[in-house]
Amino acid sequence: MTLHPCFKRIRGVAKLFFLVSGENPTLSLSEVKSILSAEGYEYHVLSELTQLLRLEADTRCAEAVRFRSALARACALEIFGCNATLDEILAYAERTDFKPFIESGESFAVRVLRVRGSSPEISCLALERRIGETILKDVKSKGVRVNLENPDKVFLGILTDEKFFFGLRIAEIKHKDLLERGPRRRLFFHPAALTAKMARCMVNLAQARAGEIVLDPFCGTGSILIEAGLIGCRVIGLDVSRRMVEGSQKNLRFFGIEPDGLMVADARAPPLPHGSVKCVVTDPPYGTSSSTFGLTTKDLIEGFFSATSNIIKNEGMVCVAAPKTLGLHEIGEKYGFRHVESHYVYVHRRLTREIAVFKIE
Repeated sequence: MTLHPCFKRIRGVAKLFFLVSGENPTLSLSEVKSILSAEGYEYHVLSELTQLLRLEADTRCAEAVRFRSALARACALEIFGCNATLDEILAYAERTDFKPFIESGESFAVRVLRVRGSSPEISCLALERRIGETILKDVKSKGVRVNLENPDKVFLGILTDEKFFFGLRIAEIKHKDLLERGPRRRLFFHPAALTAKMARCMVNLAQARAGEIVLDPFCGTGSILIEAGLIGCRVIGLDVSRRMVEGSQKNLRFFGIEPDGLMVADARAPPLPHGSVKCVVTDPPYGTSSSTFGLTTKDLIEGFFSATSNIIKNEGMVCVAAPKTLGLHEIGEKYGFRHVESHYVYVHRRLTREIAVFKIE
């Protein structure tokens, strides 16, 4: 992805909006913000709406989100926002100078998306046509044309929460690669394995950075290690089951990742020096298809937090998943971790996961 030359005139900082997945009301928005923090981009949140995050940031941050995100769908340079009424939208479009956003001889298309049934009285197709006509009229002297199949530029409009936001798309984020790394696509499979999407999201929530070590003390089939490795992190995995460690090694090699270490070890007594790890991301075993070797899930989580408090560096981050009923945030705080945020993900009738993020200070 390359950024349009007009962005240089904005000195790098502009209003942006990110369209995100609707699978969870908070998880997708937090993932984008965590990526920006991990990559060192300062940002100011303007508003959080259903499936839309608006903020001020360097336009280059769109590339970081495109590369890392599991749940974002697109990023656009915001041109205008208004109430979602046809008259107001068209009035704003008429007042907008579109010439800075499109070069001579280029083609464009307008796409309007509706989030969760917002503003049903507005036809997305009709609005695309009306705004497209306005843009074409404004830039007619530049030899610009409409191309619905393969345009040089895409203008993106979002209807959400009775608001309308319109911008120039600077990143389209596709997730075909995540599907291709699904648990059943790996050499070693276990039914309790995290999906690539959730594993990548958890790595992002922990603000893992390229070159830093990510530890998964319950590595299982290697889902989290794979996703951390693919964004440039060094990875270490532990598991009390030799079979899981060997399976994880097969999967990591299949995806071209060489771990810093894979060990048969108990997460409650990891063979790592004090203060040696900056980032811990894990999904401990629980449920009928996972083995906890005779321990309750709570005992396992308690032991994990106790041990992690000794090996993690100051300012280190932890992202961990467990059943909602366990009260992860309370356990983490008991062992000296500051609870940053929690998200609740429905899995099936008997399981809702809490995805909790902590920081040690």
